[in-house]
This record gives sequence, C-alpha cells and structure tokens, in this order.
Amino acid sequence: MINDNSFNIELLYIFVQVSKSKSINQSSSILMMTQPDISKKIKQLECYYGKQLFIRKSTGMEQTTAGRKLYLEAQRLIQQFEQIQTIMTENTIHIKDLSIGCLDSISSNVYSSFFIDSLSNFKHVTITNRIIDLIKPFNNGKLDAILLDSEFKNKFTEKFSEILLFEEPYYLVYSKNNTLMNKLSNRINPTDLSSLNLLMYPKYCPIHQRIIQIYHEIKITPPKIIEIDYSESTITMVSHSDYVTILPKSLAISKVCQNNNLFLKKLDNNFTRRELLHPCHINTYGVLYYI
Repeated sequence: MINDNSFNIELLYIFVQVSKSKSINQSSSILMMTQPDISKKIKQLECYYGKQLFIRKSTGMEQTTAGRKLYLEAQRLIQQFEQIQTIMTENTIHIKDLSIGCLDSISSNVYSSFFIDSLSNFKHVTITNRIIDLIKPFNNGKLDAILLDSEFKNKFTEKFSEILLFEEPYYLVYSKNNTLMNKLSNRINPTDLSSLNLLMYPKYCPIHQRIIQIYHEIKITPPKIIEIDYSESTITMVSHSDYVTILPKSLAISKVCQNNNLFLKKLDNNFTRRELLHPCHINTYGVLYYI
C-alpha cells in the first residue's frame, strides 16, 4: 500500500523552489509556508513518484538523479501553467468568458488546486465522468476547451489544437485479502488481468473505454467487466472481495490512501494514460482559446 495523497501542481512549485534554493529554510520565506509543511509536501511528491528526490547534505538539499529529471519536467509544466495565466489576462480574452470541461478524475486528483482557484471565475465549467458530455458540447462550440485523454480526440468533428499536459500509468486496485493476486507479479500484464474479476464504471467512462481500446490495439480479447455506476460502491466491493478495479495512478493512490484494506499494483506499459488539453474555438476577436 502507498501512503500518499494525490498529485497537484502546487507540489511542483514547491519542489522547484527547494531545488533552486537548495534549502527548505530559505524556501519557507519565499513560499510563505512553514518548514514542516514544505517537508511534508516534498515527502508527498516522493511518495507519489515512489522515488527519493533530495539528499540532505551539509551544503544543502541536493537533487537525486530522479530529482534532476523531475526538475526539468516540472519547469516545463509550470511554464505551461504560467502561459495560461498570461493568456487569461490578455485584453482580448477573459476567463469569465470561457467555458471549460474536464474529466472528474483529472479535476479532483491532478489539477484540484487549479479548479478550486478558478471554478467560480469561468463562464461555465463542466466536470463529468462521461466522455460524451465533453465531446458533444465541444463539437457544438459550447465548450471552449476540454481536458481529456488523447485517445478520444478522433471523436472531434471540428478543427482543434492540443497540448500534452501529462502522462500517467494505470494501476490495479485490489483488497489485501484478495487471494487471486498472490500468484501474479508486481507488474500486471493484459493476460494477468483477463484472469481477474474486474469491476469498472460503465462504458461511458473514459477509463473503461481506454482499457477496451488497449486490448483491441494489442489484439487480445478484453476481460469480462462487471459494470457499477458508482465509484464508492466499486471501491467498497473491491476492498471486501476478490474483485479488482483499474484506475489512473493519481486516482488509485487517492483511493488506497483512504482505505487501509486496499493495495495497488502497476499495470504494464501497455496501460498508459495521456492527458491533453484541447483548445478549439476562435472567439469574435479571432483569438484562439488556450486553457
């Protein structure tokens, strides 16, 4: 079991600042946070990635190899978010004029801070588990931008632009008492998955659709999936039975942290989620919306 909280962009801001100053003490005044709070956030980020990011030395906080890699990617992602802010403050575009859509698993577990800060500022926000509830209004021009798995962009009927926001693996979530898991390795492959009792959201769910899509891509018959329309019922049944479910890493960690009876294992490299931002529509001033 991973004892961790979900990921958010604030963690990267803190990580980058500590990397630059090489000191939690110095970062404290810059970030206006206490030293224990900063240490807790760094630990949270290390737990999320499962890697040590810093080594404490007499000269300060020194990045590990994993820390140096993350630092480069974190700077890139932060720059994208700062570009968002710049665009939003341009005279021709106002956040209050924009309608944005997002999958629930992204808004709640990856960009929660962004949506908490901006939820009331947008003209309209749609947060849903149903892909069609994002794609249909996007195609009809009722949403200016959506955050959606890249594999579903072929459903767009209008011209659009896209920005890759992040990638994350899928994880198998199961009960610590699930005897079926004892014979399997730490990296679950498609054949392993076919031998398990799988619970998932109905087919409208992007995770469900993506899993089926992956099996079609690798030309293996998909496993039998029992559908439940409520996430809490799914998690409850998984935690007290031999059923398992599949969740993206950020959501899987969040659920496991909330339930001491749950464990997780990473699925193999076939099971990867790529999240894109799809800005599409041009406003009356001829300016492309980027969220």
